[in-house]
Amino acid sequence: MSRLNKANEIIELAILMQNSYCGLTLDDIAHEFECSRRSAERMKAVLVEKFGNKIEEVYNNKDKKKRWRFKKGTMNWLINFTSSDFANLELCKKSIKSPTKQKEIDELIEKIKALNPQNVSNVDVDEILSSQAYAVRQGFRENIKLETLQIINDAILCQKQIVIKYADMDKEFTLNPYGILHSDRVYLIAYNPYVKAIWTYRISKIKEIKLTDNYFDKDESFNMEEYCGRSFGVYQGEIFDVVLQFDKDCAEDVKEYFFHPTQKGKLNDDGSYTLSLKASGEFEIITEILKWRSSVKIIAPQSLKDTYNKTIQEMYKQIKE
Repeated sequence: MSRLNKANEIIELAILMQNSYCGLTLDDIAHEFECSRRSAERMKAVLVEKFGNKIEEVYNNKDKKKRWRFKKGTMNWLINFTSSDFANLELCKKSIKSPTKQKEIDELIEKIKALNPQNVSNVDVDEILSSQAYAVRQGFRENIKLETLQIINDAILCQKQIVIKYADMDKEFTLNPYGILHSDRVYLIAYNPYVKAIWTYRISKIKEIKLTDNYFDKDESFNMEEYCGRSFGVYQGEIFDVVLQFDKDCAEDVKEYFFHPTQKGKLNDDGSYTLSLKASGEFEIITEILKWRSSVKIIAPQSLKDTYNKTIQEMYKQIKE
């Protein structure tokens, strides 16, 4: 067993010892972690050595066994609430018809959030609710197995390697998963040890995936936001200074629309709206512009305008045929 696995079990034991009112015996520890009584003694000894003044020894007159527990509140900082926990509370709230009880649950959620040291994003909760059909997302989207996303999520959180079979390739790839990018499609950003580079993988093309017990060291210099911020979509390339002008009829909508982390906007005197951004990904930029139809025109760069005009001409040619 790796040292990291042992450390995880010690932390789990600490939480169990705090949550137990009566305390845990050596037999309880051995049963919980499926280990020998001697191993249970060593695990308990580690906690007693490190937190001796925080642990209480409890003697039960009925079974004549020694028990150990943490003093209440000692290990609260080890307890963390996840997006799944908050999503489950939201589901419970939806199952209750009483508005008063729903309000009480809302207040409970806010109290727990205030105690939670980790910032839980509302987007994460929405994703979980969507997967359970309590929130509906309209429009075209890829068919991705929830099990695949769960394995990737666990691998990212635990910094464990995954093994995948990708697209039509028979070869297996071992990857160090760094993050997930949501665009029109969903992508995995991962370091490939074989090519020694960070690559982007379309998750819907992952045919098989396995979570390994091998931990990896993440490149601390890698910043997910900076990496994704260099492109409009997922493909890294030449960065353009893009300037778009939107008609006044859609200016208010554009002001509230998120295109890219580098975007800057200006409301013009005639009511139109000028948007500027720095990004690569010519194909993705044009795809987004097409969504706005005749309400937008490209001011710069000229190369993007030329590619856009060529795209429109090819589409028109397809219609005529």
